[in-house]
Order: sequence, then structure tokens, then C-alpha cells
Amino acid sequence: MASIHTSPGATKFGEDAALYDFARPDYPPDLFDWLRERAGLTAQSDCFEIGAGTGHATLPILAAPIRYLLAIEPDARLAERLRDKAAGDPRLTIDIARFETASLPPAFFDLGFAAMSMHWLQRSKALAKARAALKPGGCFAMWWNVYHNSAAPDAFGQVTEHLFSGIEQDPNATSGKAAFALDIPARLGELRTAGFKNVEHKLFEQSVTFTPERLSALYATFSRVRMAPEDTRQHLLGEAERIVREQFGGKVTRVVSASAFIGRLA
Repeated sequence: MASIHTSPGATKFGEDAALYDFARPDYPPDLFDWLRERAGLTAQSDCFEIGAGTGHATLPILAAPIRYLLAIEPDARLAERLRDKAAGDPRLTIDIARFETASLPPAFFDLGFAAMSMHWLQRSKALAKARAALKPGGCFAMWWNVYHNSAAPDAFGQVTEHLFSGIEQDPNATSGKAAFALDIPARLGELRTAGFKNVEHKLFEQSVTFTPERLSALYATFSRVRMAPEDTRQHLLGEAERIVREQFGGKVTRVVSASAFIGRLA
């Protein structure tokens, strides 16, 4: 089985950019309040983003009084969706490139951040590159929404975990272990090893209510589901919808945890 770094799953999100944009829940607003405070964002702040997607993190950052945001996104289909949503904001530049090959000026940025993307990269190399692009005193943040934690599944997770049996694993859903984003010592250790100081973690939780269709749409955006054979994929999505209808009364409310990490350069 391919490693996460070589998996073709990273190319699957843009196959239906509209679905991805609709199905993925927004990040909690208080996450961005925390990020602005910790990074000290002002109207003179310059930022970069790794893996912007359709803008679920990009647009809330642009809502802050920043000067410039370089959004790096390798999929042109997702980037086009982001460009439409940003409506010509002159502070935003979109670079359609992999982060590994993107060109960033050294010691230029006040903040770099990555939402739901760092697990696709070799983090030691990616964090070293991010560090080199930051000014002294600059910050780097990374976070993930956690939809299912195998180490402590909720009621819906318990009755649907079998649906994912036999399809490519995902670091955010490691069977029987804490989710990748909830392995707090490992993620904080990566930031420290890369040279970041004052590293912090904070968990932001929000309750999201899913109809059968919305839950199915969310699952359909997961790379490992998109990579599954068509009959396997359709069975999984159909069964997920059926379970919501028959066992949860037509809707299910789940706690989605945004697990966030930040570090600062000395």
C-alpha cells in the first residue's frame, strides 16, 4: 500500500470541487480568533497557506486585517473555486503548485498555516521550508478537523466503522489508535524539532448536524472513499445514509473537533 506521501488520494479532491466545497464543514470561528491573537495579525501581516483547497481557511484569514496572503494549492480545479469565492480580493495571490516546488521568499512572512493538508507532506521537509519563509518572531499553524476518532468513537462511529474496512487507511482515521491530529505529543514534537518555540495545542469542538445526504456528501469527499472501487464506494455511501435514517431518526449530530497547533520562531 502506498504511503500517504505517495498516495494518489491527494489528487482526488478536485474531481468534484463543488461537492468538496459544500460538504466540508467550516472551521470553528474561535479557532481563527485564537490564531489571530497568537500570531498577532495586523493590517501589515503577510501570510502563506499550504493546500488552500476551496478556501475554508483562506477566507476567514482574509476576514482579518492582513496585508497579503499567498495561497498555495496544487489542484487547479479547487483553486478556481477559491478564486471565484474570493471575488477578486487584491490581497490574495493563488499559486497553483505543490508546496514542495512553490517559491517562497525567505524570511518574508508573519504567518504560515496549513488546514487539513500537512499529513500529505513529509513534515520535516515541509516544516523546514515553512520556517525558512517566516520572519523572526513569525508563526506557523496547522490544524485538522477530526470527523472520527477510532480510539474513542461516538455512537455513529461505532455502528459505521465497519463500512471503512478494506479501503485505504488515512492518518486521520488510524484504526484503534488516536486520530493523527489528536496525537498531540507527536505533532508538537514535529514543530519543536523544526525549530519552533512556544508550541501550543488547542482543541476546538463544534456540533454539526448531518442529514443522510450531507453525511454521505462528506464521506464522498474523503480521498480513501474516492479511491475505492465504484461498487465499494456506492455501498459505503448508501449504507451510511441508511443508518442515519433507520438508526438515528433521519439526522445525526456529531462533535467535529478541530485540533490546532502553533509554534513561533525565536
